Amino acid sequence: MKTNNSMRKSTLSFTQPARRVYTATKKAVQQCGQFKRIECNDQTFTITARHGMSLLSLGENVTIHVVAKSTQETEVRIESASRIFLNFINGGANKKNVQSLEDYIRNEVFKLCSDEEIKLKQR
Repeated sequence: MKTNNSMRKSTLSFTQPARRVYTATKKAVQQCGQFKRIECNDQTFTITARHGMSLLSLGENVTIHVVAKSTQETEVRIESASRIFLNFINGGANKKNVQSLEDYIRNEVFKLCSDEEIKLKQR
């Protein structure tokens, strides 16, 4: 979902429990190496991070909410917004942040869920 150059949002859906998706999402953000000042709230399943400045951008704030829709349905809501509201020309940084996070999160959820399924099958 596109809002404007200074903000980008996206929602991913998974058929997995929220805690499992949150664990995978947290790992993806921490290991991707793109963000600074990563803060995770394990009570609200919220992750906030900052992306540094570049030639085309003054930096972005990223917020991720992992929301349980049911016991086996979870949404990951990603928002990337320019740190300075009037930063209309940011070189597509918000779009890149959201797209790369979507890829990292999908991969981590898949890996974590596959590992869990493999463990269950081996018992």
